Amino acid sequence: MRKFFPLCKATRLIWEGKQPILDFLRMRGIASNIFVYKLKKEEKMLENFIKVADMPKDVIEKYKNQVPAELVQIWQEDGLGTFLDGYLKVINPEDYLELLRDSYFRGDIAFPMFITAFGDIITWEENAYVGIVQYNIQDLDIICKGMDLFVQYLDNEYITKKFELDLYRQAVSKHGALSYNQCFGFVPLLALGGFKDVDHMDKVKVLEHIYLMYQLTGGVFDD
Repeated sequence: MRKFFPLCKATRLIWEGKQPILDFLRMRGIASNIFVYKLKKEEKMLENFIKVADMPKDVIEKYKNQVPAELVQIWQEDGLGTFLDGYLKVINPEDYLELLRDSYFRGDIAFPMFITAFGDIITWEENAYVGIVQYNIQDLDIICKGMDLFVQYLDNEYITKKFELDLYRQAVSKHGALSYNQCFGFVPLLALGGFKDVDHMDKVKVLEHIYLMYQLTGGVFDD
């Protein structure tokens, strides 16, 4: 039988700076995800966010029941822009939904949330998992279960091990910072024999580049 964990004690754990303990209790089913989310709702979901525009209200209304509550909060509070030092971009899903469905074999159960600095799409899949679709190497992976864990541990290797942060910093140092509509593209593409280093990349338009990777490599499919 699941043990009852008093709400006041869970609250005290957070006030005393014992968030990891609460995470453990939540994973064991003792503290509810709903309670944790309500507490975090008072905080900004993303740190060091650079906003470029509002997310259109009709887009929020259209998809709010298809995505995690944390993403809806990001759309409402932050809008479109970049975070994680510019490595990740919050995107308008309508710009990428058709592309994702055409180019990814799980596209019918995946929702585009973010884009990386190298043109990968961060997805919400099966209403439970945060995934990454990597067109450069024609691969996919699951980053974690639950959007709350993704946001909470965004600066931890638990999440960032799927990213190319060191290479990204080198690329910014050599080529300069990306604008919101840009990503770094390898020339030639990695899937076509290119080299993964800053001397073989350039700034490109992110949406057009993902389409190009899809057209030249055939997308990411379960062969």
